[in-house]
Amino acid sequence: MGAQDEATFGLLPLIARGWARKGSKPIVTINSKHECINVFGARTKRAFVYAFAKRKTQREFTRFLSKLQRQWNRVLLFVDNGPCHHGKIVDKFLAEHRKTFKLRYFLKYTPELNPTEQCWKPARKALANRVLRTLPAAQYHLRKTFNNAKGLPKYFQYL
Repeated sequence: MGAQDEATFGLLPLIARGWARKGSKPIVTINSKHECINVFGARTKRAFVYAFAKRKTQREFTRFLSKLQRQWNRVLLFVDNGPCHHGKIVDKFLAEHRKTFKLRYFLKYTPELNPTEQCWKPARKALANRVLRTLPAAQYHLRKTFNNAKGLPKYFQYL
């Protein structure tokens, strides 16, 4: 049993708190490119699985579901009501894997119920105050964060 969510990370700067000498004028270097990468993530009590995607589409979502099925074999997955979670491609995937894959939806507009939402906070913190020139550079920092199980928030027992 797990929960799934997706997030978008870009090259535009995330400015967080910093420090500077009193009386000085801090200068922030930024990258003004509007490029971004999407991350599909799923969380269980013991694991966090993620995949990068260029866009949040049904096709990318079903690729991610296939990855989950290869890793977890039998899956009960809770998802939000995002547009990529509904449609013919998703329905076809679920029909083909109905014995090993179940998809359930959270109530609409209830991100606080989804434990995967909390995994994006450490990732945004890892990208904060950095000048990222390319998407692979952003992916490097995101991978480092997501692969560190101790850095991710605790999984609460409310599902």
